[in-house]
Amino acid sequence: MRKRNNVVPIRFSDHELSVIDANAKRAKMSRTEYLVSAGMDKPIVILDDLKPMLAELRRIGNNVNQLTRKANSGEIYVVGLNEINEQLGAVAAGLAAIQKEVSKASQR
Repeated sequence: MRKRNNVVPIRFSDHELSVIDANAKRAKMSRTEYLVSAGMDKPIVILDDLKPMLAELRRIGNNVNQLTRKANSGEIYVVGLNEINEQLGAVAAGLAAIQKEVSKASQR
């Protein structure tokens, strides 16, 4: 583990400090981690939470699955639901991969 044994007093205006703190919070980093990362030119990943988007995608997928079942049972006639379902699966997998990479990057 890295040891930080140097203390550097630094002054910020109230506005500057509030912006730094807000950005650190959005990046899920402490103030120190945020400032060190910025100073060392490390990537700082700030991405709004994907959970609401994934939840909505799941709801859409559930609706498509219900329509597919009804179409397969002959209750309704719909064209292309299997293709839509496959595409939704690909989008969901892509979003999950993005969320996983962002989580990894923020832990570095």
